[in-house]
Amino acid sequence: MKVLNKLTIKSLKLNKKRTIVTIIGIMLSTALICGVAGLVSSFQKTLINWTIREYGDFHTTFYDVPKDKTKYITENEKVEKYFYTDEIGWAKLEGSKNESKPYLHVLEYDKTALENYGVYLLEGRLPTNSNEILISEHILTNARVNLKVGDMITIDIGKRVLQDGTVLNEENPYLTDMEEDGIILEESIVNTESKTYTIVGVIERPSKEEYSSPGYTVITYMEDIGDTPDIAALYKNPKEYKEINESICSSTGVEKIESNTDLLRYQGVLNDATLQVLYTIGTVVIVIIVVSSVFVIRNSFSISVAEKNRQYGMLASVGATSKQIKKNVLFEGLSIGLIAIPLGILLGIVAIMILLQVVNYLLSDMFVAGLNLEYSISIIPIIASVIISLITIYLSCLIPAIRASKISPIESIRGNNDIKLKPRKIKTPKFIKKVFGIGGVIASKNLKRSKKKYRTTVISIVVSIFIFISLSSILTLGTKVTTLYYTDFKFNIFVSGGDKTIYEEIAKLDNVDNYAYFYEKGLDINFEKYSSEFGKQVLGDVENGGILLAVYNNEYFKQYIKELGISEENYKKAAILIDDVILYNADNTRTVDRIYNIESGDEITITDSSKEKNFVITKTTTERPMGLENTYYDSGIIVVSQDFLEEVFGEKLDETYILDDLLIYSEEDEILENTINDLIKQNENYSELAVYNYNTAVEQQKRIILVVAIFLYGFITVISLIGVTNIFNTITTNMILRSKEFAMLKSIGMTKKEFNRMIRLESIMYGLKALIIGIPLGILGSYFIYKAFALDTDFGYSLPIVPIIISIVFVFIIVGITMKYSLNKINKQNIIETIRKDNI
Repeated sequence: MKVLNKLTIKSLKLNKKRTIVTIIGIMLSTALICGVAGLVSSFQKTLINWTIREYGDFHTTFYDVPKDKTKYITENEKVEKYFYTDEIGWAKLEGSKNESKPYLHVLEYDKTALENYGVYLLEGRLPTNSNEILISEHILTNARVNLKVGDMITIDIGKRVLQDGTVLNEENPYLTDMEEDGIILEESIVNTESKTYTIVGVIERPSKEEYSSPGYTVITYMEDIGDTPDIAALYKNPKEYKEINESICSSTGVEKIESNTDLLRYQGVLNDATLQVLYTIGTVVIVIIVVSSVFVIRNSFSISVAEKNRQYGMLASVGATSKQIKKNVLFEGLSIGLIAIPLGILLGIVAIMILLQVVNYLLSDMFVAGLNLEYSISIIPIIASVIISLITIYLSCLIPAIRASKISPIESIRGNNDIKLKPRKIKTPKFIKKVFGIGGVIASKNLKRSKKKYRTTVISIVVSIFIFISLSSILTLGTKVTTLYYTDFKFNIFVSGGDKTIYEEIAKLDNVDNYAYFYEKGLDINFEKYSSEFGKQVLGDVENGGILLAVYNNEYFKQYIKELGISEENYKKAAILIDDVILYNADNTRTVDRIYNIESGDEITITDSSKEKNFVITKTTTERPMGLENTYYDSGIIVVSQDFLEEVFGEKLDETYILDDLLIYSEEDEILENTINDLIKQNENYSELAVYNYNTAVEQQKRIILVVAIFLYGFITVISLIGVTNIFNTITTNMILRSKEFAMLKSIGMTKKEFNRMIRLESIMYGLKALIIGIPLGILGSYFIYKAFALDTDFGYSLPIVPIIISIVFVFIIVGITMKYSLNKINKQNIIETIRKDNI
């Protein structure tokens, strides 16, 4: 056996080109496996980092903990770290231009809390004593009070209370007065204490500050722990958070707690759709990499076995057993793997690090300040990559090893063991000779005789088709799941409290890039007549029920239907049905499907106050207009224009239609927000308006969608390249192995034209056979992927039409290009030298 192994090492050294190609194939496969594992763990780590930056590095906050009971947290062996926070009170913010936020909300944090509780410093430094304070940048941009680092402010801090003594907190919006049983209750700050602070830093608006909060958060340093501080704790084992919470609450008597659910989800403690999608994609992609790599690497070992057929035959003739020859081929794979796997691991780590750096550079202006995609991979994924790569090499070597062990010494030495012909006439269709000539006939017969070579090439193309269609389904479903949880909002500012005239005036302001508003009204529809089977589960066994009619301003509605592929000219009669609904099942899964059996072009009847109205549904869609991005109305939504009411219903807007908010998208959202606030201050007609800027939340959602899309498109691109490489390697290898056959055909008079026709027919037959097998397998693969996603959210299966069409086009393009490349190499060979050449 040692002699055979020595021969193998010597053969690898002599055939350096083939050895290097095989090493590269295994190295790329290992790199991809390690890269996928690295991407998954890096993306998870990035989500954790984002959450820590946004909300803090803690698992649970315990509110109003009695001072004498804090030891049950601070001395708890299951608590890794803890920090104190407390509320000092509320104070008037002099000069605030935002009447709905007239206060400062004063909090105090200890040193650990300042570093771990979602405080992000933009300018200056953190406070080190109770006379120093941090202010939110929102004070500068929203309240427009000119404060800066180094300024000293004196404020009167106390409690917000109503006239009847009710204490108000951050959850209560600012009220100049509140009416209760006909009595006006005024709001005021009582029990005030004057305090002077030096501003030492400016921070981002803390995530703990609600958008409806009446005050801007300011934070000072906690020198002394109060009687009932809040304590946030990070646990050593997050999976025990429930038991620890219960134990601490029982010991301290604390009733109010708040867990950092986002951090727990991203650490894998709580179920999270994002992580489930991430793990599913990672697992499926690794399986696909292994399957495709087995075929790519197997080709290399098949070539090795084919080249050494005569050598194995000679070894068998002098006493080498089948078992020894089989082990020898496996030893060759292991020897190459010992070089290729470490290089692949290193390549995978470096490639993903570079990829993340490139993504960070390209998207630097879109990421939250101070945060980037962070590379992270533990030893477990690396070990898993090594094991998976070894399994891949073993599976790749197994078939060639078995084939080598069954070699007949006499046939191997004679060199005629590749094609076994049966004494029968091989028939070819008549049209092949008419279209492709004698070259086509020879090609057809040759493919039928050399079934092994033909089968290997077809299988390689089939695998590539299967991979592409399957991964396209991952892309489609992954995007759906992501947008279900992270909506791509079309607006970043909304204004409430106005009428149509006011909204249209605001829409004419500078920096309004797009706007929409709509009226809504509930109408009745016959559930029994129109609902689908899924709809019956959602709507129940009732005859009639309500459906929402959303009436948009004409200008935006024209834009909306144009995006749906409908002509703007038809806006007066266009009616859009949105009826995809989420059903929450008993097993905690979700199903998303349509609730009506209404299709585009169908005429339906709805009822308004017993008056029937008939109209045609122009289009059914899941694409929601501005303001309804994340709305899943249980019985569907019909979207129309204002002119639709008069044109189709023969009526105008009246008091039965309720006007919703004005929705605006602006590139200069803060400037526009300030402009509207100025109007509210200066113009009585605008005094009842309230304006909210959701840009931070909107941009965060968009960033998440973009990052997920980058990873999904990255996966499908890389795997598609593997498929192309697989096809290229297989076809070029088979063409090279057939060099002697082609040389013989040319030597007996086959012209170049006939030869080219023969190769073209082979290309067509390769492609057609592969598509006939590969497309059904790809559809089956996409269905299994859909079922995997349906474990959490079921969107319903849809046939991957576009990937199928792309597969058909690209198979013929890739096969054609590969054949042409191989032909160019073969045509350069000398006929006599090729016939004389022996593969030893």
